[in-house]
Amino acid sequence: MALRKKVGAVMVVGAGIGGMRAAADLAESGMRVYLVEALPAIGGIVSQLGFMFPTHDCVLCRGTGEHGYGCTRPSITPKLLDHDLHPNIQVMTTTQIVSVSGEPGSFQVRVRHEPRYVDVRRCINCDACAQVCPVELPSTYQAGLATRKAAYKVAPRSVPDAYVIDRGDYCGPCLKCQEVCPTHAIDLSQQPWEEDLEVGAIILSVGYRLYDPSAAQEYGYGRFPNVLTSMQYERLASRSGPTEGIPQRPSDGQLPKKIAWLQCIGSRDQIHPYCSSICCMYTTKEAVLAKQRIPEVEAKVFMMDERAFSKEYNAYYEQARNLWGIQYIRCRVSEIKEDPRTRDLYLGYHDDQGRLRYEKFDMVVLAVGSEPPPAAVALADQL
Repeated sequence: MALRKKVGAVMVVGAGIGGMRAAADLAESGMRVYLVEALPAIGGIVSQLGFMFPTHDCVLCRGTGEHGYGCTRPSITPKLLDHDLHPNIQVMTTTQIVSVSGEPGSFQVRVRHEPRYVDVRRCINCDACAQVCPVELPSTYQAGLATRKAAYKVAPRSVPDAYVIDRGDYCGPCLKCQEVCPTHAIDLSQQPWEEDLEVGAIILSVGYRLYDPSAAQEYGYGRFPNVLTSMQYERLASRSGPTEGIPQRPSDGQLPKKIAWLQCIGSRDQIHPYCSSICCMYTTKEAVLAKQRIPEVEAKVFMMDERAFSKEYNAYYEQARNLWGIQYIRCRVSEIKEDPRTRDLYLGYHDDQGRLRYEKFDMVVLAVGSEPPPAAVALADQL
């Protein structure tokens, strides 16, 4: 039996921080890389973060000399940052795997490319299409704290650096975006198309999704406007966020004087028995950012225990306590009540003496855990 020739190409599925890192390393080693992403831009969840713990560097381009304060460009190496793309990497956004056949060293992969309706080579980011678009939708990038148009750019400095048209049922046949485009980059007649690729290996980097705390009704998320998820707070603290880096109460736009963080929401419970391993440290980072932005704010963290997984992380935790005055309270908050007149929040919990207390806060941040995305299960079944 003749041996099949090994294919010197790799497909990386998922273009979050892990997928980009894998693609960059493979490309540097001389491999041809197909970086496949279902969304219109690469970067994943991490592209929504402004800073990383414990250094407060720009998240996606740590280790480069060119990154700036609050930069959200999805780049992780100088090669990607300087040139947007390594010559050995072919980025395929709005693309999903249809089928896989073959064997290790020689896989045949069929992928389906969904249209983005914008030619990324012609788009000049003039925003004309968004200005005339009549459709407004919640912005996923801003975690629902702002809106976007159906003609939009995923992030201020996204890759690909171009707009995309979200043609859901809400997008009618007005053609305004296509008519106003000065470079004729928009083509609303584009159709999905499929392509067959041959690769020697497939790397799955499908990432995770954040737990939706709406089901935990005791915390009031979705009912009380000043109860936020950790990602929503990240967007408030980011320079590219809806409040340009200054945390404000969604109910009235005022600066909070007292903020509570509740840890292990969607982690270490009966449904999610595991520790998500990131919540403790990003909570500490968010509390420190709050003190940096609003020095007089009182920041309290309600936790079961603090899991700082390294000496560097533990030093960061101690710095938050001793230098920034972050208060850590070991308890599990049982409920949150709201004053309907002021929108202030009252947290019910048992203190270290076992006494039930209710304490008032201006804002509450739910430190949500991570869970596998549904697409990962479907993809695993395919492979």
